[in-house]
Amino acid sequence: MKKLKIKGEGFKTFEIEVKEPNLDEREELNAFLYKMFNEKNGMFGPSINIIRLTTNLTDEDINQYSNDQIFQIAIEISNFVNKKKLKK
Repeated sequence: MKKLKIKGEGFKTFEIEVKEPNLDEREELNAFLYKMFNEKNGMFGPSINIIRLTTNLTDEDINQYSNDQIFQIAIEISNFVNKKKLKK
């Protein structure tokens, strides 16, 4: 698990723990990201699914966050997962 700092306008910075997804989870995550930014149904549903896939947060935990916080969590998770992988 890796701690991510979630920063955004209108709320205090906070941290969440995310797991490093395997390839199957990355594929699923990228499908949610596509939906988040390209479909007419909006960002909320895909953002929730991204958080469920990559964290241990319960629905009750997630529900404590504002929509803006949820969107920012999903974006930060995307940035974390899609960071340039370094070759060893």
